[in-house]
Amino acid sequence: MLISMIILGVLTLMIIVGIAKSVLSDLRTNWLIPVIFFVMVIGLNFIPIIRWGGFSFSVGTLLFYLVVFAMFFLFGKLSSQMTAMAIGLILGGLAYAATRLALLGGSNFFGTSNFVYALIIGTLAFFITRNGKYSFISSAIAMLLLNLLVQIGGEISLNYGFDWTMVACGTAFTMHAIIGMITKEMATHSEHNGRRLAHMFEFGRLDD
Repeated sequence: MLISMIILGVLTLMIIVGIAKSVLSDLRTNWLIPVIFFVMVIGLNFIPIIRWGGFSFSVGTLLFYLVVFAMFFLFGKLSSQMTAMAIGLILGGLAYAATRLALLGGSNFFGTSNFVYALIIGTLAFFITRNGKYSFISSAIAMLLLNLLVQIGGEISLNYGFDWTMVACGTAFTMHAIIGMITKEMATHSEHNGRRLAHMFEFGRLDD
């Protein structure tokens, strides 16, 4: 869980210093709400793990996934919401299929959730949606599905693979924040190339 806490801390700093303006724009919120949310996830994950039969979770991890799903219904077009959900399920399903193939090939590392899958999922979610909100949500859904599926047959823990969930979400978040900032600056200082890059960034973007 240490990796996830570090990533949440870094994302919080990005929001505070103003790097994540493009993501906040897609979320339609000010900087304070996601900062409070990330800090709550960090703090609540220090509470001891709760076990319920063959299921276990940390309060902070549960809060994170619940809020991510709730973000679907705060605003937005139904078509965009369902598209983002489908993207997350497809990416998670493909990653799980990759783990099964890896196990058949004798690779234990790629036979379960790990940072490589997370980086790929976060990157693909960004390029497919080019939306700060939906890339973050799709990444979380994909990793949650992958993390749950690889645990079939044993105890199910919501905390399993949460570090890699945050790697995926952090990748999508950071790529959108940085590229959004770059395109905005280029559009301001370079009329032709900047507008062209901004158009490429916006073309085919999943939006509400």
